[in-house]
Amino acid sequence: MLWQIGSLTLDTFTLPSDDVEEEVSADFAKHPLIATRKDYEFAGPGDDPLEISGKILPFHVGGLAEFELAKALCTSGEPQFVMRGDGQVFGWHQIMSVRGRHKSIGPSGVGFEVECTIRLERCGEAGSDAGAGLIDTIIGLFG
Repeated sequence: MLWQIGSLTLDTFTLPSDDVEEEVSADFAKHPLIATRKDYEFAGPGDDPLEISGKILPFHVGGLAEFELAKALCTSGEPQFVMRGDGQVFGWHQIMSVRGRHKSIGPSGVGFEVECTIRLERCGEAGSDAGAGLIDTIIGLFG
């Protein structure tokens, strides 16, 4: 497993991630002052965007089902728990967009190579209902 985003597993076979871009940010309120520089007041953590990209080969190793799951998680509007393959917890994120670019389109309209990008932003913790789904997902990894 390279990444776990809710119930979506990004692995090295069907939906690999070969490019990850992460950013840590903070929000500030600007206060203009007379005869001096602006003052900045810390307003809390920022959106901390996370972008995971990779390529799937639908006709060779599959991956379209995982790509469809990523789109479904995005449109569900539910926050997803994100963890990297080494066990590093990234916390709760909202999937902001899932983008796919089909290359070398085959006769069925599906590309022989599909570039996928999942863009996430950090959000507050999900409600108590989400915890049960997370536990099911973690148990499913070992069962």
